[in-house]
Amino acid sequence: MSGLRDRLARHLKPGKTAAAPEAGAEQRQAELTPEQAQHGPAEGGGPAACPLSESAAGAVAGTTREPAGAPDAAGNAPAEGSAPAEGAHGYAGHASGGSPADARSGSGQADEPAASAAPAAPAPAHPEAAAWAKLDAELYEFPAGSFVRRVRTYPMDAYHGRYRLDALHEHVREFGAFHPEAEPVHAEGLLFFDTETTGLGVGAGNVAFLVGIGYYETGRFVVEQLFIRHPAEERAMLAYLEEKMKRFTHVVSYNGRTFDWPILQNRFILNRMRPDIDRLLHLDLLHPSRSLWKHSMPSVRLGKVEEAQLGYAREDDVSGAFAPELYVLYLAEGKTDVLRGVFVHNERDIVSLAALSALITRYLADEEPLEPKSPGDLFRLGQWLLKMNRLPSAEKILELGFYRLQEQGEKGHTVSGDLLLRYAAYYKKAGVRDRAVELWNRLIRQAGPAAAAPVEAYIELAMHYEHGCKDYALALELSREALDVLRQRRRLLRRSEKAADEERRIAHRIERLQRKLRDCGKSVSERKASVKAAIPSRPPKPPGQARSAKPSGKPRPAYAADSLFDVARNPG
Repeated sequence: MSGLRDRLARHLKPGKTAAAPEAGAEQRQAELTPEQAQHGPAEGGGPAACPLSESAAGAVAGTTREPAGAPDAAGNAPAEGSAPAEGAHGYAGHASGGSPADARSGSGQADEPAASAAPAAPAPAHPEAAAWAKLDAELYEFPAGSFVRRVRTYPMDAYHGRYRLDALHEHVREFGAFHPEAEPVHAEGLLFFDTETTGLGVGAGNVAFLVGIGYYETGRFVVEQLFIRHPAEERAMLAYLEEKMKRFTHVVSYNGRTFDWPILQNRFILNRMRPDIDRLLHLDLLHPSRSLWKHSMPSVRLGKVEEAQLGYAREDDVSGAFAPELYVLYLAEGKTDVLRGVFVHNERDIVSLAALSALITRYLADEEPLEPKSPGDLFRLGQWLLKMNRLPSAEKILELGFYRLQEQGEKGHTVSGDLLLRYAAYYKKAGVRDRAVELWNRLIRQAGPAAAAPVEAYIELAMHYEHGCKDYALALELSREALDVLRQRRRLLRRSEKAADEERRIAHRIERLQRKLRDCGKSVSERKASVKAAIPSRPPKPPGQARSAKPSGKPRPAYAADSLFDVARNPG
């Protein structure tokens, strides 16, 4: 195990919460200045990136940070949706193990969830209790057995990046767009869900050793983390989770539909438990994230989406890919400190789901500002809103994106050819042919070298002039240009079967257009003949006045021959 510990060394460095409160910590806390006692010590004089990284000694002594979202000295609350005054990359509010009142006052008292599944028996003295207390966790006794539980609470005015945790309440009913046939959605019915597992598969050997859930209660947002120290505790943890799920109507996850949720269902089945969890409707935020930001971000992992869209940057975060190895290290050594980063990472995921839900519902409600968005962002947002059946908002956003494309064209800016094709395809489907033709022509003009010109634009224009305008000559010319572009590419790139098929299709189109042009010429001559036949003809002349036939020419000379060979054989 030394090799595994060496490889994970950088993830095992004790942070500000890594060390247990030393002897005399309370005495040193009493020596702090009043300002330090109010805000807590911070390295370098700056705010901590996240309340999860606050000093454990300060937590024991009862010192907490004042939430940035709390009213100021004059009693004025910050504006809804505005960014926190400090901690742009972290939480402005404070997460604690106590009640919301304790979180604001900094009492640091222990807390039980307001709506627990079953009353917990008093935890007996246990040698591991002190070790788990360093992680703000406890050995939880449930009628089905024991497991480790960690509870963190956040006040509703706490910020996660740019969004307050209570921002979801304003537009939570917009989540009904995911399941239009279901009952209206309420914030208290949402269960935010994430797991840390022993592997990446969904087979029977993959175990969720840490299950994180988050939910709204009156005046606070609660994060519960359920951890099993060994496989024998799994059944008790699942029984507690089953009881907890009865009060919720929806599950909110990130890639949970295809990974986390199937694993949980498998674990219930393998433990011979049949909970009624299929009634819960799933809201997987990975799918809207892909629709909105797949083409504008290098990755749509939750951590990247947090940073780019929520304005929250994680510091000293343990990647979820290392969670299985850290769990193996814990099983081998029995030291709880190696799991600190795993708990923190899972907790951040849960809180990020709540903030991301607020952002998604604001998009559905047409409340998110659109000024900083590019034409590409607007197009993807509009297409996603079309899919979610938000037609008026989608049309307005796509119209704004088209005008911004025009502005960029007037300034001489080059726009992605793929984006122009996507806008043109949308307007073609919507029946606005003029705009589609304008975008295809613009794409050809800005292409530059002939080999770089987009074949799709030529073909679309050829189809437009052939079927829409019946201008076969222009369609033929565009098809020939498309074929020329393909042949120039073939000289530069390796020939592929796909390119060969495309060349054959274009050649077939050219033949069809040439045939149509010939048929058009034939039909015109036939039309002229029919018009001439319809005009009354002149009366015939009398037979006596008929012109006599021309006399035949002079008689053929006797020496005339049919060919030179006959001349050669002629004896005369």
